[in-house]
Parts: sequence; structure tokens; C-alpha cells
Amino acid sequence: MADILNLGAGHKPIEGAINHDLRLDPARPFVTVGHDLNDVPWPWDDNSFDLVVATAVLEHLHINLIESMCECWRILRPGGEIQIKLPYWRHDNSYADPTHYWHFSLQTIDLFDPETKYGHDYEFYFPEKWKIVKPAWLNNARSSLHARLQVRK
Repeated sequence: MADILNLGAGHKPIEGAINHDLRLDPARPFVTVGHDLNDVPWPWDDNSFDLVVATAVLEHLHINLIESMCECWRILRPGGEIQIKLPYWRHDNSYADPTHYWHFSLQTIDLFDPETKYGHDYEFYFPEKWKIVKPAWLNNARSSLHARLQVRK
């Protein structure tokens, strides 16, 4: 069984995963780890997980996507993956939520993979590298983008 971390579980727990959110809440007993992800390093050891699920959470952080992805890279095992969902900058919903600090394009994901042109041109941004497993795609409403990446360790 894979070790899974569900960041910002909100009201969508993943059975068998460590479900994280900003704080513990008796109304959501499935949340087992409360931590502010703006405080780095995150409370998990290096190489702890096979999968990190980050659905509609990273855009709410004060730290930028590079810093968030570096923490995900750190806590994932070699070959581990992240599944992310981020707000698409061209949709009103991206800006309607005042707690969104960041807005993303489909090309943003390419930055993390040195085999893409964008990732190659800007590989100096950070040493942690990823491989795109499933390129960024838009949901049917075109309000958010999804992608899957694998750590390169």
C-alpha cells in the first residue's frame, strides 16, 4: 500500500491517507495533521510518501509554487508523484476567491521538468527536478488545471 499525503484535505478526505489541513477540527475528524504550510520545513521527514495530493491548496499559501514544490519534492520518495490542481488564471474563479495568492497557466507546470523548453530555459530557479507524468490539462469548466509529476531523485 502506498503512503499518501492529502494536503489541504478540507472536506475531501482520502481513505488510507494522511489527511492534512491548516488545523485540527472536531467537525472533521479525518484530518489527522494540522499544520500551516507556510511554515517550512513541513512536519514530515524526507522521503516519507509515495504520493502527495494537492487539490486546491497551493494557491492559498503565501509561499510561492516553487517553494511548495520543493517541499513536496523533499517529502516524496524517489519515483514518488504529486497530483495537483491549481486555479487557471484565465477564469474568473481564479480571482473570485480573495484567499488565492497565485494564479497559474498550463505552461507553469513545464517549469518543473528540465526536459521541457520552459523547464530547460529556467532550470536555475531550483535544484529539485520533476518529470511530467501527465501534462497540465484544464477541467471541463476551464477553471482549474490538473497535472501529475514525478520526482527525479
